[in-house]
Parts: sequence; C-alpha cells; structure tokens
Amino acid sequence: MNRLAGKVALVTGGNTGIGRAVVLAFADEGADVAVDWVVREHEAESLAEAVRARGRRCHLVKADVTREDEVKAMMEEVRRGLGPVDVLVNNAGIQKPQPIIDMSVEDWERMITVHLRGAFLCSREGAREMIPRGSGRIINVCSQLGYIGRERYTAYSAAKGGLIAFTRALARELAPHGILVNGVAPGLVDTGFDPLPEAAKSAHAASLPLKRLGTTDDMTSAFVFLASDDGRYYCGQFLHPNGGEIMP
Repeated sequence: MNRLAGKVALVTGGNTGIGRAVVLAFADEGADVAVDWVVREHEAESLAEAVRARGRRCHLVKADVTREDEVKAMMEEVRRGLGPVDVLVNNAGIQKPQPIIDMSVEDWERMITVHLRGAFLCSREGAREMIPRGSGRIINVCSQLGYIGRERYTAYSAAKGGLIAFTRALARELAPHGILVNGVAPGLVDTGFDPLPEAAKSAHAASLPLKRLGTTDDMTSAFVFLASDDGRYYCGQFLHPNGGEIMP
C-alpha cells in the first residue's frame, strides 16, 4: 500500500473497463487520479466518488485524445486541479471487429487515430511536463493482438502493433531524462464492453492454459508495478497478463 503516495496519475479512457480498475488501484496505492473520459459520464462520476471515498483526490476531464487542442487543455486542467502528472496511462481505445472486405477507410483511420495519435499526443504533452522534472512514468495499454494478430481485428492489431513499436522508441528517447516508458499487453479481458458474443468468449477461455478470461482486477498489479518504484529498472518492456495465450 501507498506505493504511489504523493503521485498524480492521469488515465485516459479511465471511466470504464481496465482503465477504471487501474484508477481504483492507483487510488488504493495513494495516488491522486485524473480520469479522462468521452462517453458514459455517469460511470465517470461514480468512479470519482469511489476514488474520493478512498481519501484521494479525483479530477474528471472530458477530452478526445485524438484532438491536439483538447489534449493540451486536458493536461493544463489536470495540472491546475491536481498538479503535474507523474504517471500517464494511455488507455483510451476502441474496438470494431469486422472483415477487411467490409472495412471502410474511415473505420481504419479511426482505429489508427485513436490508438496511435492519441498515445502520441498525450505522451508528447506528458513528456513536456516530465522532462524538466527529470522523472515520470508513461504506460501504454497495448494488446496481445499487436503480437499475434487476429482475423476481423486487422485494424486493431495494426494499431496495437504500432503502439508497441512506439513504446520501445519512446522509451529509448525519454530514458535519459529519467522517464520510464513501458507497456501492458493484456489478453482478452471480460470488461463487459467487448463486442465478442458470449459463445466466442467461452471458447476462447477454454483455449487458454488458465481456462478463464482475465478480469480487470487481474490487470491492475502490472500497472501499479510499472508506476511505482518497484518498476524502476523497467524500460521499454511489456508485461503480459493474458492467461498464457502468448508467452513472449
């Protein structure tokens, strides 16, 4: 407990799914947390209440991470509300499985834009704050599909593969400034928002060595570890909570 005491964290897309669990885990470890959201305002508000009930501050920011002006405004708002960001989690993302023959250019570009431009803009603004202080953590939420790909997930797999490469390159660039950049690449997690039908989820769980899907709580220890001093010698690395689906 209190491994993140005195830290300010920003989690994009933090009001649902893995992001929500990470926000609560960070609060449990003593961090004040800013939550970026775009839709599902009620979930954002209830999350803020849960963080405050833990005795930590929470600041909600509505911002589209693909828009440069909104990302800049978000960072300024968090700085005014909580202080400079120590830990940035680039979690905002979307999914839209579909055959490539049915995929529009707009669908492809939206997938790439949310995952890659979003991480770029947030990381750039975060780095601009962290470099003068000589410290900071950036954690990118990747995916096992960035390594293995999957049918009907071509755009998503490409976006996450690009995010993996971005993470490695950024880690090399920012390490001399005392900023550690790493990634978490989850397997299929039962968040309640995944577009897969239940039958497909059950079949996938049966194929895993652990014979179950991951939960959001299964993910949080990886993020806390990388955000805390426990992860001080991790640079450009990826943690893989995936139930044994891939073993890189």
